[in-house]
Amino acid sequence: MPLRPDTCRSTIPLLTLFVARSLGRWGDIARMRDPTLSTGIPDRWRWCARVLCFYGGGRRNNRAAQSSPAHAHRPTESDVTPPMPKDTIISGIISDLDGVAYRGDNPIPDAVQAFQAWHASGVPYAFVTNSTIKSAAEFATKLCRMGIPATDDQVFGAIAATVSLMRRHWPSGGTVFAIGEAPLFEALDAGDFRRAGEDAEIVVLSFDYTLTYAKLRIAVRAALGGAAVVVTNPDMLTPTEDGYEPCVGTLMAAVTAAVPGCAPIVVGKPEPFMIEEALAYIGTPRSQTIMIGDQVATDILAAQRAGLRSVLVTTGVPAQSVPGVVPDRVVASLLDV
Repeated sequence: MPLRPDTCRSTIPLLTLFVARSLGRWGDIARMRDPTLSTGIPDRWRWCARVLCFYGGGRRNNRAAQSSPAHAHRPTESDVTPPMPKDTIISGIISDLDGVAYRGDNPIPDAVQAFQAWHASGVPYAFVTNSTIKSAAEFATKLCRMGIPATDDQVFGAIAATVSLMRRHWPSGGTVFAIGEAPLFEALDAGDFRRAGEDAEIVVLSFDYTLTYAKLRIAVRAALGGAAVVVTNPDMLTPTEDGYEPCVGTLMAAVTAAVPGCAPIVVGKPEPFMIEEALAYIGTPRSQTIMIGDQVATDILAAQRAGLRSVLVTTGVPAQSVPGVVPDRVVASLLDV
């Protein structure tokens, strides 16, 4: 289908304007703040420090280079660390999915072998993902199809975590305007949240392949009217088979640029909420459980906040360094864990 010429109602120039404004306004402030500040609901400046600074902050004349995956720090052979000491006890594993177990619809062979070996050895594991385009059951089915033994109980996704956290804040439900895919709406309906428009009490931002100007306009107007803004995950990019796609973080940048006074509630990694739920599920001691991920700014920081040792695997989105956040190990393959 041919694209219509951009007009004032086109999504693309509006998103570009909002993101550019947010980076220009907040880039310098973000660099002045510590991105590893305490956990809890982030205010707008902490969010900028943790997300925008790492993915796009900086001076106008080099912002494009800093935000491009091609210019991100890619771990090299010198970054890969030796195996953990033989006396290191690993009783349980919590792992990211996309970029670790698979990339898009393509399994990562070494990861499949590693999880099969852990399953055969009786090592309990669970998955935590910021992805919001599938339900836990759908993720489990995908993993099994790729050869990784998994059940839906082992998958802790941003959708279920978002609704769970919302139920804590709004125990009797509430009116919601959400941007997202079908699994998000199904979960919100099951959680007794009623759909609304510009008069919604809560705005939920998630991944949406059919994002339009009309949806963005309603979200912004609801936020201007005082609605709480809940964000399933802050990722700026998500890996695909042939590159990368913009993720929920870009949508959050657009809304917060238009409504500077709102303080989004971020649910997914790097917040430790999902990791804590996964840890309770596998039941292993915190000191003997590792978190595996491909992103320092989300996976490794979340592990640090949850008090877990972390392993960075170099098979996903090119890793970018984060001040004060260092993985315990860097590996090129899960078979090296």
